[in-house]
Amino acid sequence: MSRKLYRLLLLLLCVAGSYRSSATHIYGGELLYTYVSANKYLVTLTVYGDCSADSAIFHSLYSAAPIVDVYNSGLYYGSITLKATLLGLEVSPVCPAQLHNTSCNGGTLPGVKKFVYSDTIILPEKSLDWQFIFGGNMGGLGSIQAGRSNHITNVLNAGTTVMQIEADLNDSTGNNSSPVYSAVPTPFYCINQLEQYSQGAIDPDGDSLAFELVNAIDANGGSSVNYRSPFTGSKPVSTAVGNFLFDPLNGQVTFTPDVVQDALVVCRVSEYRKGVLIGTSEREMTFVVLNNCNNTPPAVTLQDVSTGRVTGNNVINICVGTSNLRFDLGFSNPEGSDITLSNSTLPGASTLNIGGNNTPTPSASFEWVTGSVPSGIYTFYLTLQTDHCPIEDKQTIAYTINIASVPQLSIQTLLSTECVHDAYVEYDIKYGFPPRTLNVMEGSALYKSYIDTTGVVRDSLPVGVFIAIVSSDTLCAATQTYTVKDSGTLPLAPIIRNYCIDVPDSVIDVEPIRPGALINWYNLNLSPAYFAPVPNTKKVGTQTWFFTEQYRVCSSGYVPVIATVHALPAAQIISIPPTICLGDTIYLAGAGGVTYVWSPQNEILNDSVTGRLYIRVLVPTTIQLNVTDEYGCTDSTYASYKNIEYCCTFSYPNAFTPNGDGKNDGFKVITFGNMMNYHLMIFNRWGQMVFETFDPEAYWTGKFKGLPCDIGTYFFYFKGQCLTGRVEESKGDVILIR
Repeated sequence: MSRKLYRLLLLLLCVAGSYRSSATHIYGGELLYTYVSANKYLVTLTVYGDCSADSAIFHSLYSAAPIVDVYNSGLYYGSITLKATLLGLEVSPVCPAQLHNTSCNGGTLPGVKKFVYSDTIILPEKSLDWQFIFGGNMGGLGSIQAGRSNHITNVLNAGTTVMQIEADLNDSTGNNSSPVYSAVPTPFYCINQLEQYSQGAIDPDGDSLAFELVNAIDANGGSSVNYRSPFTGSKPVSTAVGNFLFDPLNGQVTFTPDVVQDALVVCRVSEYRKGVLIGTSEREMTFVVLNNCNNTPPAVTLQDVSTGRVTGNNVINICVGTSNLRFDLGFSNPEGSDITLSNSTLPGASTLNIGGNNTPTPSASFEWVTGSVPSGIYTFYLTLQTDHCPIEDKQTIAYTINIASVPQLSIQTLLSTECVHDAYVEYDIKYGFPPRTLNVMEGSALYKSYIDTTGVVRDSLPVGVFIAIVSSDTLCAATQTYTVKDSGTLPLAPIIRNYCIDVPDSVIDVEPIRPGALINWYNLNLSPAYFAPVPNTKKVGTQTWFFTEQYRVCSSGYVPVIATVHALPAAQIISIPPTICLGDTIYLAGAGGVTYVWSPQNEILNDSVTGRLYIRVLVPTTIQLNVTDEYGCTDSTYASYKNIEYCCTFSYPNAFTPNGDGKNDGFKVITFGNMMNYHLMIFNRWGQMVFETFDPEAYWTGKFKGLPCDIGTYFFYFKGQCLTGRVEESKGDVILIR
């Protein structure tokens, strides 16, 4: 069964009421796996409960037996029911003296307890994509889902969502264990104070770790939660603009919170072994920001870095072969409290020399002989703790040394000069660490400089010899000499010429691509022609020649020259009616070309609504049309509008049926000829006028004031005058039939 189908079935069960009911008591959690032996893995779920939740709901965590679903490449394999291994350990980040005052103990401070559940599973085979998914099913007594705390502020209706987290395993080439974490995922912070947070991730296998902030998933449907604007999974905390920094190399978060909040933060950690992704795990956290703090936490800064480049959050980049690395840590301690320092996961034979520990003015110096250390990402953690109350001043800060291989540079020409322009060149850069500087030198002079962050730079180079130097810093550089020579085929397109029949003959001239280029002409059979061709324009048809052009070392090859002689278009006026009444409007229409010019201009009028041209025939008129086709060839014709009739007749229908069928739906006086005046009035049997118009085209549709009139006989009065001068006055009746 596929993963999507299985999740859908679980969702339907939930809707039907046979699944667990949700709750509002979870602050965060993590799903990890640990290799045991053979194909056996220990799967561990840790959840962090909000002690201020409803007591009955919170205490269901003590009897829970969470269920983790297992998939193989998206197909459902089975599930594991986990057993409790640690229940109700309080991890509220407050000072020891205030533990009694958390919500876990009936106090006023936020409180968090840790619950751990685990069990083993034997995987039946190796796979590129084993997936362990906790979808919120806590199992056990109480039938409660892992509903998120309704104190969470950056998610809409957070208390109605259910935590879903995932861990992936690629054991196709070897066994793997998830990283472990030394920092609790529910840190407490103070508003408007600079804070740093690291999860303290340690990989037991020594694999490379990459960190990413991702959207939280609601198990009710398996899609992202709805974040309150402007929050997102990658920007989950409210801070001053530009004050939230996250480093994907070590997961370090540096920020200054600007409002009280409980921010849901989800981090996915990916493990790489020899460049291959072998596992991921997710950790759901809640950053609790309070406003009842009365202290300023210590701050730490990197100082006196001996080599390399400092980027991101406490990341020091150096190149392989750099002999040693040294830096100091400076401490700012406005409160003057005693600071206790500790560290973990120092890389290799490095040392962190701590002085003045457990005093207000500690010091720390890092030293590492790195000359023989292979490339890789090495992270250690420094923990600072003071004795401040009630909120515990405890920070875990990551320091990452990124030892990168010396840059490698390759250059290739994507488009040659073709002897007439610069070559289009691509610089491919590997290793080192971004941002890398690429300097292109021409002799001893700098030709152009670039800042590279993607590994690919493209630009143009003229003919010459260049030296390209790529560097991540002064000790981490690569150099390559590159020569650009003229080469390629001259970029000439076929020459197409169009002529109208009987135009004067003329020579086909070709402008050289550059002064000094040599042009040679050839006949259709590629035999040499000693002069530029002259097309014969006396007959319709196509004539073909070829030429070649040589410039420097580049040749065009045979370039066709095609001359086509076209017949003249046949202009035609197609707007000549058989009968013309005095005053008729005739819209002009022509054929035979692509552009049309009508004359004389003083006779041509423009319809402002449709944009069409027309004439009004009051006296005999002659109109001329000039047409031009797509090749510029022209022709003209004319039409005379002379047979003008003095049309002026009237007729009066005696009935109409306004039923909407499109037949005889209205009544008007029918005229033949152009009207100078027109006046029609219609009355009912009581002499009340129900319709009046001065428009010869307007019909009475059998309505009065918008309502249908009764069936029966109505009376009309009409008076009109034709453009010819004849006056018509008439009375009569008409029958309205439905």
